[in-house]
Amino acid sequence: MMTVYFVVMTMCSGMEGCVEERKAGDAYASREECMTKVSTITRRKGVKYKCRSEPQWVLKEDRRVEGAKSFATTGAK
Repeated sequence: MMTVYFVVMTMCSGMEGCVEERKAGDAYASREECMTKVSTITRRKGVKYKCRSEPQWVLKEDRRVEGAKSFATTGAK
């Protein structure tokens, strides 16, 4: 299983605390690529950006059909 990196925004406010949200966009193959993207993002007050790694779930191409239903399996066990 391959690891991919995503940009994560951390938004903090005094009343609600901090909330993390994955920024919509690309996935990166290395942490260095992700950090390069983070360094180009315009900074805003109360928002921090960082990279988070997650395993990539690859969809296998083997499909099976049972009756009118179709199934796709992943490599996860």
